[in-house]
Amino acid sequence: MQLSGALTFTNVPTVWDTFAPTAAGEDRIDVSAVTEVDSAGLALISALKRQAGSQCRVVGFTSKLATLASAYDVEALF
Repeated sequence: MQLSGALTFTNVPTVWDTFAPTAAGEDRIDVSAVTEVDSAGLALISALKRQAGSQCRVVGFTSKLATLASAYDVEALF
């Protein structure tokens, strides 16, 4: 699964509706093309990973996304 562009409060519901139905069984979520992210985007990534299952890995963390995950103390989830 490849996420790209902005993942913010304004578009997270639309992105969820697009990706959640097919998330189960995914082995990776690539976030390298995410250009903007806020706490709603971080929650979206977490929820998609949870829906995908324990085998799923989030790859391509940008420094901005890593900083946000660290600020919320959730980097261990990824």
